[in-house]
Amino acid sequence: METNTMETITTETNSTQTNIADTKMSRKYFSKLGLILFASTLLIYAVQILAMKLSENVPAIAENGSLSFLVGMLPMYVVAFPIIFLMLKMVPAVTLEKKKMKPLHVFVAFLMTYAATYVCNIIGNVITTIIGVIKQSPVQNVLMEVTSNINPLVNFFIIVICAPIMEELLFRKYLVDRTAKFGEGVAIVFSGLTFGFFHGNLIQFSYAFVLGMFFAFIYVKTGKLIYTIILHMIQNFMGSILGLLVLNKSGFMELAEKLETITDEAELIKLLTENVGGIALFGVYLIFILAIVFAGIIIFIVNAKKFRLNAGEVTIEKGKRFSTVILNLGMILYCVFWIVMIILQLFQ
Repeated sequence: METNTMETITTETNSTQTNIADTKMSRKYFSKLGLILFASTLLIYAVQILAMKLSENVPAIAENGSLSFLVGMLPMYVVAFPIIFLMLKMVPAVTLEKKKMKPLHVFVAFLMTYAATYVCNIIGNVITTIIGVIKQSPVQNVLMEVTSNINPLVNFFIIVICAPIMEELLFRKYLVDRTAKFGEGVAIVFSGLTFGFFHGNLIQFSYAFVLGMFFAFIYVKTGKLIYTIILHMIQNFMGSILGLLVLNKSGFMELAEKLETITDEAELIKLLTENVGGIALFGVYLIFILAIVFAGIIIFIVNAKKFRLNAGEVTIEKGKRFSTVILNLGMILYCVFWIVMIILQLFQ
């Protein structure tokens, strides 16, 4: 029987709690998950570094940015992630109830998740700009620098196909299935936080944390990964493929650079006239993006009170959730590692 998203969202909070969690045992449980994630992080780095070192001896790869990117990323998804999945299988999981989403509700979810991504991305950029002013040098936009010089087909394969599938499997399927028994709220925040840190830089963390929680909410309410994979694919396509395509086709970046050097009004008018097609293309794209963002914000505000989170089979006492879920050896190692990496990236 088909159940729509809005009905799912309005499910009342489950007041029946089968048992109160033993704090010590729960902390050990999350520590085990954290240790696996920390070990997974080291494994990913090791696999990628090894692949890059080996490729340095192959001129055809070393001298080709797209091939180097492919060689650096594929081993993570083909080698490291399957090993991570095997490690996580050692931790017991629950089976979530399966519910369907209508296409309209998937579209509504896209509007909200894209709006959240856009707004949080702006916040991340503002913060990094302030940090750049303080350290008197701009903070590098890692994602933009990497993807802007890569073959579009390689970008599409890695960023739109591989990343969403493997990341949704890890941060939604494997992690939410293993934390949902402590309540949907715990599973959602845990999934979002670990997903955000995994991106390794402040700009991406600022939106990946929120986006990860949105995806975890959808997954925990439907029990179907296909929805979050589709949404993740669309998000990555919009942010990393479509945006770059429009910038390249419109010549907007080159135009912006030229405008900074022009002081003569006649020359300015001539330049704008010569690039009217590119300006129009960029303008249409910007209107399209802003329409999505405003629609998503409005939909979220209207439906905010309808979001409800159910309690799990095991309940962690209020006031002890942060210390239980985060302040344990495994999660401290995972979080501190990525915080250090983010700080290093900000000041490199």
